[in-house]
Amino acid sequence: MRSLRDRLKSYKKDMALGDAEIRLEEMVSEAESVTGELPDTALERALPGVEQDTPFGPCYYRDVRFDVLSAHGHYPLARTRHLPLSVLYGVCKIQDGPLDWGKVCFFDTETTGLGSGAGNFIFLFGVGFYEDDEFVVRQYFLRNYAEERAVLYALSELLGRFEVMVSFNGKGFDWKLLETRFTLARMELQPVLHLDLLPPARRLWKKVLKNCKLITLEQEVLGFARQDDTPGKMAPELYFAYQTDGDARPLVGIFTHHVHDILTLATLAAHIGLLVEQPLHVATHPEELFGLSRWYDEWEKSDSSEACLVKVSEMEELDYACEALWKLSLFYKRRGQFEKAVLLWHDLLSSGGMWKTAPRIELAKYYEHKARDYSRALSLTVETIEIVQTRSTVLRSHRLEHELHELSYRRERLLRKCRGKLEG
Repeated sequence: MRSLRDRLKSYKKDMALGDAEIRLEEMVSEAESVTGELPDTALERALPGVEQDTPFGPCYYRDVRFDVLSAHGHYPLARTRHLPLSVLYGVCKIQDGPLDWGKVCFFDTETTGLGSGAGNFIFLFGVGFYEDDEFVVRQYFLRNYAEERAVLYALSELLGRFEVMVSFNGKGFDWKLLETRFTLARMELQPVLHLDLLPPARRLWKKVLKNCKLITLEQEVLGFARQDDTPGKMAPELYFAYQTDGDARPLVGIFTHHVHDILTLATLAAHIGLLVEQPLHVATHPEELFGLSRWYDEWEKSDSSEACLVKVSEMEELDYACEALWKLSLFYKRRGQFEKAVLLWHDLLSSGGMWKTAPRIELAKYYEHKARDYSRALSLTVETIEIVQTRSTVLRSHRLEHELHELSYRRERLLRKCRGKLEG
């Protein structure tokens, strides 16, 4: 006969597992006793994997393997591994890190909700990595809430093989939630160098695409169309249903969706890397070239920054060409190349919109402070005031009022300088 202590332990375990899991075990046991096989609804049949033993009990994972020459959209998976990691460090504003792709993994999760609080669980952990001539996606699945510590332990062991993690919005969501789950489990999560591709994606495509969601990028930029994929927004509902009825078949599309996310992460890294390495050949949209130019400027690669802007200025789209000329003029101004800047400001005067005022203001500053041609600076300032006043009759705004105040102040100062020059 079992002791009271043993019976209490058993009771606590049953409470932790929950009625749904106990019922599932009964269903599986009944099916096996009749047929000797697992039912089609079982996880092991729908999503064959491996049960791993840990100090906290068993957990379940499956590996999906791809030859590195397999294409995901426009790119073979091997293309990412040819990219110098220093390029990704640059776009993600990381100073330094290992240069071996064997130390890098791609990370993504599926969760029961969108928050990072204690009530939100991660039920599917995905880690993608290169292994010889294959790209492996390992998916740890939380079969029931009682297995969380086992899953976290196995995941931490796997992550311990890597020094760099690549994610998409991982810093803002996935990693924070993972930290929460480790803290609640009273376990330690080792820090890693984190490369989040969402900020660089926004720099390149925020003004180009309707949004910067991963699925939008893979369709519009990477040329990949998903098949047999269940949208991520349905994942919580399907997972909760699985906890109730034990039918794993509806989860297949979620697992597929999750694999696609990780493959897209890898090829997105490759595409961003190619844009940085070959901007004039790979970039197809002016906004991409603007974003690349800003990066090169930050990295003090002025020749590359200038080349991107020059390419846009030569495009047929007039609005983008004017914006490129304006950015080029400010580029030259920052470097003290005022002769080039002045030529561009004069070229922009014949354009419409903001180019009627912004170049005139810059020219007025140049003629006042550099050329000391006060009368010319005054003439440009008066022209600008007239343009702004005309706009203010149509559109009233605090910005226009502030601009008029500043222009009026400059006009008065220039009038004094002109009088002083005449009197002198």
